[in-house]
Amino acid sequence: MNPTIEKIVTDFYSLATTDVMIGYHFRKIATSEGIHPLKPPLDAFASHIPRIVHFWEVQLEGKSIQGESFDLLKVHKTLGILPGELGRWIKLFKDILKSYDQNHELILKWNEKIDHFEKIFKKNLFTN
Repeated sequence: MNPTIEKIVTDFYSLATTDVMIGYHFRKIATSEGIHPLKPPLDAFASHIPRIVHFWEVQLEGKSIQGESFDLLKVHKTLGILPGELGRWIKLFKDILKSYDQNHELILKWNEKIDHFEKIFKKNLFTN
């Protein structure tokens, strides 16, 4: 596992799982998996971190997909994410990325990927 990608993902989800606007989505995921909703948020979501790290390694480093493929639209559609919540997710993630600017090329590529996924999500999740 790329330690920088793992650290960024963990830092982001430490913030996102407790965020007043989007944190409840992570509690929904934990509850659906039988985890007590009052368990510390990142602990309740911890089993997802390696898969998310792998997703970003595939996106940023061109690694091969190991295991089940990623169907981001299906997963996020099931959660019922709203446009403003997507915007919040993007803002939080980009704020975390700014603190890692010493890895300029990686962060630039990551921001481009986030912008790409934002367009896909807006087109496929929020239009009738």
